[in-house]
Amino acid sequence: MSTEKIHSIKVPTQYKRVAAVLKTALESKKSLKTLMYNEKHARLRGMQAVLTKYFDNKGAIDEAIEKSQILQDNPRLCPILCKVLVTELILGLKKLNGESKPVQTVRAYKDRLAEALGVDKIKNNSEDKKDKKPRYVRINRNLLSVDEAHEFLASEEWRKKEYTPFENYDDFLKAVQELQEDEYMVDMHVDDLLIFHPKNKHYWANHNYTREKYFMLQDKGTCLVAELLSPPAGSTVLDMCAAPGMKTIHVSNVMNNQGTIYSVEQNPERYNTLCNMTKSAGCKIVQPINADALTITAEQCPGVEYILVDPSCSGSGMQNRMSMHSEEKNPERLRKLAGLQIKMLSHAMSAFPDVKRIAYSTCSLYEEENEQVVQRCLEMNSSFKLLSCKKSLRNKWRNVGNQDYKKIGKNCLYTRPSSDLADGIFIAIFESIKIIDDE
Repeated sequence: MSTEKIHSIKVPTQYKRVAAVLKTALESKKSLKTLMYNEKHARLRGMQAVLTKYFDNKGAIDEAIEKSQILQDNPRLCPILCKVLVTELILGLKKLNGESKPVQTVRAYKDRLAEALGVDKIKNNSEDKKDKKPRYVRINRNLLSVDEAHEFLASEEWRKKEYTPFENYDDFLKAVQELQEDEYMVDMHVDDLLIFHPKNKHYWANHNYTREKYFMLQDKGTCLVAELLSPPAGSTVLDMCAAPGMKTIHVSNVMNNQGTIYSVEQNPERYNTLCNMTKSAGCKIVQPINADALTITAEQCPGVEYILVDPSCSGSGMQNRMSMHSEEKNPERLRKLAGLQIKMLSHAMSAFPDVKRIAYSTCSLYEEENEQVVQRCLEMNSSFKLLSCKKSLRNKWRNVGNQDYKKIGKNCLYTRPSSDLADGIFIAIFESIKIIDDE
């Protein structure tokens, strides 16, 4: 093939779009999740896989590119595109599509890059870190009953791991870790949450039933939010920070798709994602609202009884996923985030006279966004008290908040990656004292 013809071959769009998102992420330090929600031109799963692998091994990949001298030898090769192609070739699908000049260049350096990267060691470290966490698959009961889900899994030759009710949480965690690759089990806290061996992550990511929203790929930590909020069928619920819609869908399942859910999202593109996702998931009771949640009033959302507040946060509990800077604790950023979180939670407590219960959750492990926000909001809103999340889970839980925060820490809940086989999530449940007195 002539040099002129090689140069005329375009780089596949998928690689170019991943490189564009990566460039924005590196320059702006924005959350990759946020950037990907706004990305329309690339396949989301493929993009997520490449970006996750890159940021899991960022230092090693950058060092390997430097050692191989690929950029010095090929000054016209875009450095960002090079990072994407190297990640895909060495740590991802192990192959590159097309015959464009950048693709051919990276292929030619494959052996040198692999040697510099120490790929065997990195691969093992990455698997050790991630493979502890199982694949969680939640049944979307708007479209599929629990019995139908088990029948479908049996038809695909999955073996359901049967067990008597666990006496304690440690026994449950042990059973999860002992799952065989062809087995699955039902979670002990969330009845419609199924647990599979970690090696089945890609199987479920690409399954038709997942794409069609019969099954939702939802981590256990986030599933506990709707379970603890526990709005009964026929309730009126407000989800103040709803996009992309996973928690809204779960709340509709908890409510048996009966009642009303006002789902609010300010960003227009994320709002469209919310509308599309809830519609395809069969949520008949969702009323999406494109607005700033801090401006929402009781007149716009009459009769709200239950509120879910899941505001923007540092993402420090999601270190193994898509929050690239979660390990860097930035006090100034935390101060700004906490200010917004306090405003959001206080608005939920003060603007809706019929509210009975509020769930506040973050994917953060920092007290500044969790216990301290809860403490400040209770000081500002004396008409609410905290419920014990641990008691709501029949005391079959381990991780609660920092008990230095009196009457607060012990009532809040954490899921911690190091011990709960789940993402790092914080949850606090508030109940209206006025409603309790009236009853």
